[in-house]
Amino acid sequence: MTKTVVISVLSTLLVVGLIGGAFYLGKQSSSQVKQGISPNSSIKATIPPVQAKKENSTPLFIGKVKRITNDLKLFKITDVDKENGVPESITYYEAGVFTRGDLNGYTRVLAIRPSEGPGPSIQFVLATKDYKSYVLDDPTNKTTNYPEDDWDNPYMYLDKSKISKTLTFDSDHALTVSLAKPFTLIRRDSILLENKKTGTKDKNGNDIYVEAPITEYESSFLLSSFGNNSAFYAMGTDWGTGEGYNPKEKKILELRKKYLHMTTLVHIPDSTGLTYSYILTTQDDVDVYTKKLAAYEPELIAFKKEISLYNQKKRAEYPPSPKYIPFPGMKVAKSAINLPSDFYNTYESAFPGACGGNTDTFIVDTIVDSDLEQVTSSSVVPLFVLKDNKHPIYEIAYDAKVGTDETNFKLANEGRPMPTFESYVAKHPLLFFKDAWNRWGVMGEYDIQLMGGCGKPVVYLYPEKQTNIHLSFTTPISLDTNIPTYKDGWFIQALPNGTLIDLQPQYTNCSEIDIAKFGSEYALSSCKNNLYPYIYWSGKSLTHSYPIVDGGWIISKNQISSFLNEKLVQMGLNGKEIHDMTEYWVPEMNKKNTPYYRISFFQTKEMNDFIPMDVNPKPNSIIRVFLDYKALNAKPTKELKPQNLIKFERKGFTLVEWGGLK
Repeated sequence: MTKTVVISVLSTLLVVGLIGGAFYLGKQSSSQVKQGISPNSSIKATIPPVQAKKENSTPLFIGKVKRITNDLKLFKITDVDKENGVPESITYYEAGVFTRGDLNGYTRVLAIRPSEGPGPSIQFVLATKDYKSYVLDDPTNKTTNYPEDDWDNPYMYLDKSKISKTLTFDSDHALTVSLAKPFTLIRRDSILLENKKTGTKDKNGNDIYVEAPITEYESSFLLSSFGNNSAFYAMGTDWGTGEGYNPKEKKILELRKKYLHMTTLVHIPDSTGLTYSYILTTQDDVDVYTKKLAAYEPELIAFKKEISLYNQKKRAEYPPSPKYIPFPGMKVAKSAINLPSDFYNTYESAFPGACGGNTDTFIVDTIVDSDLEQVTSSSVVPLFVLKDNKHPIYEIAYDAKVGTDETNFKLANEGRPMPTFESYVAKHPLLFFKDAWNRWGVMGEYDIQLMGGCGKPVVYLYPEKQTNIHLSFTTPISLDTNIPTYKDGWFIQALPNGTLIDLQPQYTNCSEIDIAKFGSEYALSSCKNNLYPYIYWSGKSLTHSYPIVDGGWIISKNQISSFLNEKLVQMGLNGKEIHDMTEYWVPEMNKKNTPYYRISFFQTKEMNDFIPMDVNPKPNSIIRVFLDYKALNAKPTKELKPQNLIKFERKGFTLVEWGGLK
């Protein structure tokens, strides 16, 4: 369908805990605010042009983002890339022409290629005058700081002969944007992209998708701008219809629709339409983050150089990695701001859910000043609590963090007793603040751990010959299970048949493995013999939102086993992997006394974005499958659109991972 509006939305799914679980409810959207118009109304509006910065009256760019149809041949293409269809998924976009500075007259180019391994897609910004030689935007000097065989070095992917020099490009997207004190916006690393269907298929009959920058906004919250006079857009929420929910779930859904219309995420497009997302935080937290990052970066550079030496067999042991520096957001600790004793210890994003985390939180636009009273604290942001301990928004918080399943609660919270609604609310689980746009934002307690999570993802490794492999997460993950123990990643010797030998066995205490825990029955014997069938982990991403659930199937309970077998074969899992996955997930799903399930899958692309990994050496083939499901009391009247599942081929060193939402 052809779009006729100028404004479109980055859609990001929200997953929330309902009845002791975590379920998909809908996608985020943005909506224009006008006097007398509901935040949920769909208003079409043209993006105001980004005006010139006060210090220079000349706009930095002329032109708009548009697709380049010919192949610029900027990327190295291996035989494995050709086998995996990488060339068909590479895209290039013009993103305006520089009007001043060192690159005056150059065309800005965005180059995007699919993931090299289990990580997100790869973006580079370049500039050219003749489309023969290019200047590369390299603001942190990755081309010189990191070894060329490192995944973070652009020359790992780009044809170096095409690059004439590197620079730090002028940009309308500052790393931070100052707001009314004490607030600041801090930029996320990547340009906003969306998947687009090409209408063509690969040799296995799979639809080919490419990634495109998001340049249009449909239904947006237009915010007043600060400093650089860019257009600012708030991210909104769309919670869906709740088709098939039970009465309790429907009640929580309606409360979310009533109170939670926006988040603190802000989109800022430049004059060409190229857009970055920004996280709302405080200048103090940015200062702390910047200071820590300054110490972290040389440690990271040294670590990567040691990895290169290890790969060249010039170092005997794999080097320990520096501690990751988490991104700032809206968060406070009781001890740091002198909150009264009857408060929780930590507050971060409110109403978290599933196995994905957020650095943004919610705006509660239906709360008014008279609903709140200020809390005594030393916080740079004045903090408030609700006067009414029975306010309905507490039902959302209690449902998301406590739920109704006492067994699961105790498992997630080390046996602590499950609080009643009254005792939970008595410690003030929600803290409110007014942001730079005079909106009421909310932070939620982070003392209580969620019952849900990414349930038993396991990783199989099949090299062509006996190989030492290092596998690690590239973004912070809170692990509640890791067998063998994750210590600066997993360092494994893998055999072609998939058998794994832990090369760091000193960090795994076999006596601490609970074989009575469902899914861990094999693990004690594997640990004692140091022979594992796979890596087993479970936990939660601390930074990435849960992926979009797009389509699926409604399946009766007695069809679960046969349905999963059919779809897993279709996606390319072998008999052992299918047996292992269904042996875990079929009993897990059958615990529910329910007649129907909505079943959907995330595959390699979504999982690479959600839980990116670094695998060294790199696999030739990657198959990642994640099961998302929801128990239904009744069959929905509206049919779901079946997902188009990708069939993966195994060639060379292969990594396979399966998991699901627990």
